Amino acid sequence: MGETYRSLYSVIPARVRDDHTLRPNAKLLYGELSALAQAEGYCWAWNARLADTLGIAKRTVEDLLKQLRDRGHIHIEVERDPESQEVLCRKIWICGPPGSSVPPPAKNGGRVLPKSGGPPAKNGGENNTGNSTGEYPPYNPPKGDEPAKKRGKRSNAPKEAPDWKPERFADFWAAYPCGRSKQAAIKAWDKLKPDDALLVVMARALKRQMASEEWQRGIGIPYASTWLNNRRWEDEDKPRPTRTQTAQGESARVLEEEGTYLL
Repeated sequence: MGETYRSLYSVIPARVRDDHTLRPNAKLLYGELSALAQAEGYCWAWNARLADTLGIAKRTVEDLLKQLRDRGHIHIEVERDPESQEVLCRKIWICGPPGSSVPPPAKNGGRVLPKSGGPPAKNGGENNTGNSTGEYPPYNPPKGDEPAKKRGKRSNAPKEAPDWKPERFADFWAAYPCGRSKQAAIKAWDKLKPDDALLVVMARALKRQMASEEWQRGIGIPYASTWLNNRRWEDEDKPRPTRTQTAQGESARVLEEEGTYLL
């Protein structure tokens, strides 16, 4: 499986940390979900990925997710194929879906930082700005200590994962039957930027094409980059001509060249 986005930090808000009805591993799982969450507040991780990361069984992950969901700390959305009812994708919201009443995780791990001023005075007293929060303000280094601006990545530098929805690309790459030219596939994915609706269409088309006789025999499978760039999910399934039909067409061509026309 390809590399996926994972933050260097895990955030466990006070509402989860102080919920003593939760098992300790449930809080640890919540922290992993926060590390995998995208900017929208949800992640795509499947139970197998979470179990492998935390070193626990998939059944344990299922039980912990259920406990977090029942306590209102997460919200799970599952999208299924309307015909087969097969699960196409799953969103695990750690902040609650748009419009929900679940509060998002507090920034800075729940700390409240003063807007301005120096460090707090000793013995918990007020500092020279009159602020008595007891917290240090954000560190603002002097101009001379500012780190040099990072140079932009070279366009031809290899990437371990795309910038656009890296977890969805990892699922696509793991399912795609041709595992060659991954860098070209990453570039094509970032260029395409498929939204959630298009990803559902692509998943259905890929499943249908993988079940075809040619792909089952390893014939005609394009590189993943070609599949993405040429929008091969829009290909129509047309039956290939049988040997009899091919022979009839060849006979008609020969007769026409010899001056004999079929009525």
